[in-house]
Amino acid sequence: INIEKPIKPKYKCPETHPSPTDAKPVLENTNGDEMRVRATVRPLLRDATDFKIPPIKVELDVNINSYPSETSLPRLWIRSSLSAIESTGGGIHPKFYDAIRNSSHKGNNPIETVLWHFVHRYLRRNADFEKVKRLRFQVGDEVLANVGNWEHGTVVAIWDEGFPYRIHLHDIGQDVHAPCDMDDVIKAPPKMPSNLNNSLDDDDSWPEEAKISQASWMEDMRNWKNAYEFSKNSPEKELFDKTFQNNKWINPKVNKWLCDGCCNTPDFVEEISPNIFSFQLFTTDFCNAIISEYERCETLASQTKQLRIVRPNSMNNYGAIMKNIGFQSLIDIMQDEILAPIAAALFPIVGAELTEQHCFLVRYAPGEDLGLDMHVDESDITFNVCLGKEFTGAGLQFCGMLGSPDHRHQSLRYKHSVGQCVVHLGAQRHGADDIVTGERINLISWNRNKVWRRSSGYMGPMYQLDYKREAGPPDLVCLSKTHDVDWETYCGPREGGRSFPWCPPDFARHVSDDMPTKEEIVK
Repeated sequence: INIEKPIKPKYKCPETHPSPTDAKPVLENTNGDEMRVRATVRPLLRDATDFKIPPIKVELDVNINSYPSETSLPRLWIRSSLSAIESTGGGIHPKFYDAIRNSSHKGNNPIETVLWHFVHRYLRRNADFEKVKRLRFQVGDEVLANVGNWEHGTVVAIWDEGFPYRIHLHDIGQDVHAPCDMDDVIKAPPKMPSNLNNSLDDDDSWPEEAKISQASWMEDMRNWKNAYEFSKNSPEKELFDKTFQNNKWINPKVNKWLCDGCCNTPDFVEEISPNIFSFQLFTTDFCNAIISEYERCETLASQTKQLRIVRPNSMNNYGAIMKNIGFQSLIDIMQDEILAPIAAALFPIVGAELTEQHCFLVRYAPGEDLGLDMHVDESDITFNVCLGKEFTGAGLQFCGMLGSPDHRHQSLRYKHSVGQCVVHLGAQRHGADDIVTGERINLISWNRNKVWRRSSGYMGPMYQLDYKREAGPPDLVCLSKTHDVDWETYCGPREGGRSFPWCPPDFARHVSDDMPTKEEIVK
């Protein structure tokens, strides 16, 4: 468990998820009553694996006025993408906290207590409990190993080749076995809480709702193994380091702004339409490296049945989810160190903090996906960067905001260029024109803000509680064959493809005497 320094958020996060009708505007954290504590944890493993599991990012909301308290525990959010929390927005079942209050494993520090139970109880599905009961440490624990002198290390396997522990020594850079589980051979560093141990005495009473499901855990394990197999022999080694090569990969103007502390309005950004921004983000070297690695993964998947490319979403049949081909560390660093400061500067409320993300590549080419129907994103802030290659067509059409009078009125046609990023709110309707020649590959990051998603500003339009009547008939370019209930009124029969018409709700549809008749549509 690695705990970072606390940060003061701009807005408070409601403790429970309100119903759409009870949601309130975002509340400023003026007095600093709430703090965020971010951490990374490594799950316990059943056995030694032949692949690396990336650390899981979490954060805790801490109420300063009631901290520390056993009754008012910090609320934990999972920032990394795990199968178990994809439909919960990163939150954990309330019974998790009830179970902690009844647990015998409570330290003096509630933050450490919650994190300990997350690792040792919530993620318990992957532990071999019959073996773990006899050991003091588990995989991922930081320890001191006696190799003639005491060296800091991490337990990387238990019951490995007959030894209770295999330990990776940090300074020496090699693995050693501990012959027995005794203090003169292996012990805890002084920083570890002495009143928390790895006993599983109360595990039988731990509620099922407070654990990750077995099916979800196995899905995550398959994804991690898949990512490791894709990345382990990559020639693009720098892409898998734990640092982002700002000097080499991003626009010098962006890098300077980040190095200067992000205090001023970013002068490298142009607002090309209301709440739609564009700027040069990546260098050609970075774009080419990502494309090269993606194409290598596609080749590997076509040659090896055990490897699979996970496609971005239900709309795109080509491309890949970045974390599933080994880029989890890269996109985590990119979000926290690059995208989050830019989002906060451009969108002070919606982008005040980025809690989680879904990052993926999309590919358009003749004979494959040509374009994309009008839609809104499952994100709060979207960053969309063209990586290449050469192409004609494939512009990006923007219309209005979800629930606004101009929701289906055209506002902008954007032309992609390599390394150029377009940033917009996820609720901004948009779609991709058909590609004519060549191939276009884009890197897209959908970013979500847990505070915004619990506010009336988000829930009003999303649940049609704050949905304005259209100011006029929709522009044809802004109509969605997939989502719009009146597609046939304006465009004729709905042919081919999937269709889930819901937009706009009846009370918000534009109605006028000069709407086209069926005969005019046919003509």
